[in-house]
Amino acid sequence: MKILNLNEGSFPIEMDLNLNSIDVPDVGILKDTLNVELKISKLSLNLLKCDGYITATFIDTCQYCLKKTEVLIDGSIDVAIKDTKELHADSSEQDQTHYQDLEYFNIDNLIEEELALIYPDIVRCDRKCLAKEDTLIEEKNLPFKKIRDLID
Repeated sequence: MKILNLNEGSFPIEMDLNLNSIDVPDVGILKDTLNVELKISKLSLNLLKCDGYITATFIDTCQYCLKKTEVLIDGSIDVAIKDTKELHADSSEQDQTHYQDLEYFNIDNLIEEELALIYPDIVRCDRKCLAKEDTLIEEKNLPFKKIRDLID
């Protein structure tokens, strides 16, 4: 766990992190390492901006055929950071805002939240997996077919 005091210090803060484990629910198993590049800049007294990239490979289960498959994560981070004290008083219309105590800022929480947003909602083993047709085709039961054939 990496804790920073974002109320003090010089900016921008740049980090290259390689994590071997991550604690995010509803994501697969991390295959190798989670590579994260972050740059935290201070825009004003209580407003910071975080830019960066996340890259990783996860092993997850295809939601259609239940086969183990690799999920490649390669996403960008572009989020505003504000203190939790401003959570209820914030009237800005920003879509991506991460609230956390700036004095005891936990980098892992930020990474876990961004990974949860980047991770796909539907995991498939291949692009056409959901479009595959069922191999089992049932014939309709037509009890009066022979009688209809005799009448015609």
